[in-house]
Amino acid sequence: MTSTLFRVRMVLPLIFIVTIVIVATSGCIMPRETANATPNLTAVAGGPSIPSPPTDRSNLNVLSNEPFTINGSVDNLSITKVQVWILDGNISTIIIPVNSDGTFQVTLDPSITAALSRNFTSALVVQYPSPPDQFTVMQNETTGEVTNTGSSSANALLAHVEDTGSYPTTQEDYLERGIEASGNNATIYFLNGIDAWITIDPISPTQPGSLVVSGNTSLLAGTPLSISAATVFEHPTPKNYDSSHEFAGGTAVVTSGTGSSNQYSGTINTSLLNTGRYNILVASENDSWQANAMSTVDLIAQVTGSPGKGNYIDWSKLSLPNLTVNASISPVMLDGAWEIVPPGTQTQNNEVPYGSIIDCTPDAVCRVYTSVGVEVLAVYNSNEEHGMGVPSGAMIDGSIGNVTLIKLNGNVILTKINEDPGES
Repeated sequence: MTSTLFRVRMVLPLIFIVTIVIVATSGCIMPRETANATPNLTAVAGGPSIPSPPTDRSNLNVLSNEPFTINGSVDNLSITKVQVWILDGNISTIIIPVNSDGTFQVTLDPSITAALSRNFTSALVVQYPSPPDQFTVMQNETTGEVTNTGSSSANALLAHVEDTGSYPTTQEDYLERGIEASGNNATIYFLNGIDAWITIDPISPTQPGSLVVSGNTSLLAGTPLSISAATVFEHPTPKNYDSSHEFAGGTAVVTSGTGSSNQYSGTINTSLLNTGRYNILVASENDSWQANAMSTVDLIAQVTGSPGKGNYIDWSKLSLPNLTVNASISPVMLDGAWEIVPPGTQTQNNEVPYGSIIDCTPDAVCRVYTSVGVEVLAVYNSNEEHGMGVPSGAMIDGSIGNVTLIKLNGNVILTKINEDPGES
C-alpha cells in the first residue's frame, strides 16, 4: 500500500508543525521538511533569552512592550532586500534592506510586541526574492490584496490568505505555500506574545524517574507554574493508548531571587515514560501573566544486560546475511524517525541507506546493519525509533510476523526485525 500524508498542527503555548504518514505497521512516517537557502537565522529579545537555532520554522516567545530583533542572512549576495509579512489578525508587509555582506535585521518595536495577542499565535514570514530582487508575491498598497505575479498555480493558495476569521497560523500556511509555488522561498516564525520571561537550566540525558526542572524568571514570587514533559515524536495512537508513557507533568512556585530575576524548581515523575527525546515546557498558571519556555531532555531507560524472551521471528523466511554485532558500538539516541534514503545521502543518524537491516533485540537496542551484515550503528529503542519515513511509492510488507519489509519497485530496501516486545 502507498503511504497517505496528513498534516497536523498541535497548539500548546507554542506551535509545532508535524507531518505524519500512517502505515500499516507499528510506527509512522515523518518526512523531513525542505530547507531554504537562508540557513543563518537567530532571534534576540529583551530579557534573558536563548537565541533560536538556525531553522526554516521557529517558535519565538516575544516579550510584550520590548523591542524584538530577528537577524538573518542570504546566501546570494545579489539579493539586496527581503520582504517581511506580519500576520497578527491583520496582514501587513514591509521591505527590509540586505547589507552588502548578506545580513539583515527585522526589528519589532514595542508597539508591535505589545499588540501581539495572548489568545492565539501570530506569524511572521520572511520572503526571499528570486535573485536579484524579484518578489513574486506582493500586497497591493491600495486594496491590501495579496497578489501573485510568478505562477497561476499560486492564485488558489493566496486567495485564502485573506479568509475572514482564519487564525494567523492558517493564513501563514497558505501564504508560505503560495510564495513557494510562485518561485520564491520563505522562512516562518510563530510569534507568541508573553508578559514575562522564563529560562530553563540545561538538563543532561538521564534515566526515567524523578526529573528536576529549574531556572529563572521575571514572574513575581508566588506565581504558580506548570511543568510538563511531552514526547518530541508525536504519532498516531490507538483508542486504548496509554499516554502516561509519553506525557508527564508537575508543578512549581516562583520564589524570590535577586534583582528582576526570581527562581523556581519543580519535579516531574518520569518513571513511566518511554525512552525518547522530550520537550520540557514550563508555563505560568496565572492567567494574568502569560509566560512559557521550552527545552528538551533525552530520557534513556537502562539497557538490561540479561534481556528476557523476545518476540518470535521465523528466521527461515528471511533472506539475510550473517548479522555481525560490533560490541564496540555504543547505542545513541536517534535524531528523529527512521528515514530510508539513497546510499551516500545520509546526513543524520536516523537516515539509513537502501538495503539496510535493522534488528531491535530484547535488550531495547536497535542495531543497524549494512546489506552484507556489518553493524554500523546502535540506537536506543525510543519513541523516535517507532516511526519510519519511506520513499514515495514504497510498499509495506508485514506478511512475516514481527518483521517489516519496505519494498520499492519490487526490491526490498529495508528489513526491520522486531525482536523487542516493546516493538510489538
